[in-house]
Amino acid sequence: MDFTAITDIGRKYDHNEDRYMLPDHVKKSLMKKKGALFCLCDGMGGVNSGEVAAELSCNWIFKGWYERKGQKKPVEVMKEIIIGTNTRLMDLASEYKQYNGMGCTLVSALFMKNTAFFFNLGDSRAYCFEGEELTQLTEDHSEVWELYKMKAISKDDIRSHPRNNLITKAIGVDKTLKPDDIGVNIIDVRKAALYLLCSDGLTDMVSESEITAVLRQEKSLEEKGEQLVVAANAAGGKDNITVILIQT
Repeated sequence: MDFTAITDIGRKYDHNEDRYMLPDHVKKSLMKKKGALFCLCDGMGGVNSGEVAAELSCNWIFKGWYERKGQKKPVEVMKEIIIGTNTRLMDLASEYKQYNGMGCTLVSALFMKNTAFFFNLGDSRAYCFEGEELTQLTEDHSEVWELYKMKAISKDDIRSHPRNNLITKAIGVDKTLKPDDIGVNIIDVRKAALYLLCSDGLTDMVSESEITAVLRQEKSLEEKGEQLVVAANAAGGKDNITVILIQT
């Protein structure tokens, strides 16, 4: 497995509220036992508190997974960790006024042997690129995604819809977050497949056909990641942009 990540402030904001974590510092023995975990969070709410929410959530989820003991199934464990992260974030926000209203989206991928688990809250996404085809592996938790599911708008319409920034689920916004609120997708790991995790700073700016065109090029993961960020900024860079690429 090879992987890389790149994050960029974009052209609109003066700071970056996206955060990510890679398993590059995890011991091989631990990764063999508990798999390779990738996390991406897009912060929101309050002055600078969005980045706090994203930073803490990434760290708590990552630490929770690799330090957790027991024989529960991966999906059950990850849901418990995500819900626990939500509770801790809301407790922190209620204690300190400067953190009121903070929260973040989540997209996470866990690769264990021949199985990949994807978890999400909000509109950060996971994709699989294989055989020249790009497939979205997560469903957005947003108002416009519901319109898309009802076939009221097209997939491309999501990007330009005036309410496309209104998400319906996230970490740190609802004390009653339930296991079923968390998006989950479990797939077999495909050999030579390329997986993409990204914040909406990419997908709001760059169409899926444009993303596909970049991913099919004969370039390194780093070059592909950089090219996606360049494309998002060239289209306006209206948000922070974060891309994680994982080659199996």
